Amino acid sequence: MSLFLGFVTACLPPVIEHTFMVDGAIEWVANAEDNICGLSDLRMIRQPGVVDWVALMDSTSEMKKIKREGIRRDSPEGILLITKAEGKCRTACVKQMRKTKVDSMWKRITHESKLPWEQTDAVIDIINNEQKKAVLFKWRETE
Repeated sequence: MSLFLGFVTACLPPVIEHTFMVDGAIEWVANAEDNICGLSDLRMIRQPGVVDWVALMDSTSEMKKIKREGIRRDSPEGILLITKAEGKCRTACVKQMRKTKVDSMWKRITHESKLPWEQTDAVIDIINNEQKKAVLFKWRETE
């Protein structure tokens, strides 16, 4: 039996060969570096959320500052701003994941018969609301 399974696995295309199979069903397919937060074991995922990471990063005030002021991304200030923007995006993804009760948030994840739950707009709203709260908090401090 194990010889037969080994032969079948060897004959599969590379994409199918590297997917996780549970009871013969193909599960979610993703790269580990595309996981933002939540479950990372593909066999455990039932309903993931997916976001457009570039759109999230572009919606942060740090990335807007980089573009507006022409700061180089590889400069010390650029690296600091990008790191802050990534942290904001990750925090907003965690908040949205908990709010919608999805298993995890991914930059890219696929399945043969299911679609991940698109969360980009909701996460951008969270990022924008956090920025508004920060401005309001600073304004109240100065009174």
